[in-house]
Amino acid sequence: MDNRTQTQTQVVTNGVTPFRINSIEQLPTLAQDESCHIIKQYFDYLESTLSNQESVVHVEQLREMLDEVSGFIRSNKSQLRADGYSRMLKRLNGIYAQGLRNNNDRAFTRTAVNFADILNTVSQSFPSYDYSESVGLLLHYMHKMFNYREEGWIEVFEHLISMSDSLEIMQLIKSQHLQEIQNWVEEGVDNLFALMDEQLEVIDNIDAEILLLDQELLQRRKAFHTEAKKTSNERVVPITRARDKRLIQQLFDRRATLISERLGKLELADLLDENIQEFTDRLIEIRRSAMIQLVWSNPEVH
Repeated sequence: MDNRTQTQTQVVTNGVTPFRINSIEQLPTLAQDESCHIIKQYFDYLESTLSNQESVVHVEQLREMLDEVSGFIRSNKSQLRADGYSRMLKRLNGIYAQGLRNNNDRAFTRTAVNFADILNTVSQSFPSYDYSESVGLLLHYMHKMFNYREEGWIEVFEHLISMSDSLEIMQLIKSQHLQEIQNWVEEGVDNLFALMDEQLEVIDNIDAEILLLDQELLQRRKAFHTEAKKTSNERVVPITRARDKRLIQQLFDRRATLISERLGKLELADLLDENIQEFTDRLIEIRRSAMIQLVWSNPEVH
């Protein structure tokens, strides 16, 4: 790498990542070896960070760095060819395959959107690569993200559906498996968690109102019975007693209404939970079926 390339890739974050690209626009056009060297430094840092279980992972920093890699690949500065793309994809797949065996996979999962972005970007320029492993990993992380309630799962899906389908197997995966997910998306599956949170918040508010009503009812009934004892020997019933009795009845009626509303919200929450679980199960089955097709479509396994 010459001095001008070194200058344009000199962004330091607390002295840890001096290799980061400062400005893609200001980069000179690089030879493939130079581009691969830059990308390798990014991936070395990514792998070291993700595989260190004892350190605090700054996910946003990793996402920014992967965005830089994606932008660099999209630019005309990288000059990558088939062998360069192939080495890069093999390395990236290897990094994210570690997340399958890692007990603490949240950082892998939370950066999977950027992994998907890079794969989608590369597939447009290098459609002849065997993306079987890549697609399997993306399906795995998409399911994980949905499980973890990470909104980015839909972005992973969008990258998957946008990947080059020049290979027959990708056309098959899209038409059979990704189309089913698309149908769920069109029916609003991406809003299920928001709707669930909304219902649970309403239920919490109803519970709080019922609690306040119970406290008020306890006080008013106690006061009503105390006053009734004081005036039990009087021939004329005080007007306030009838008023207090009506108010207590109104509170009971309001409580009954809230109980009914709460049951309705609970039923809706249960239905949403069933839909979430059904989609989760379908994601698992879709990934399993897709992987079987991907494996059998790969001539290396025959």
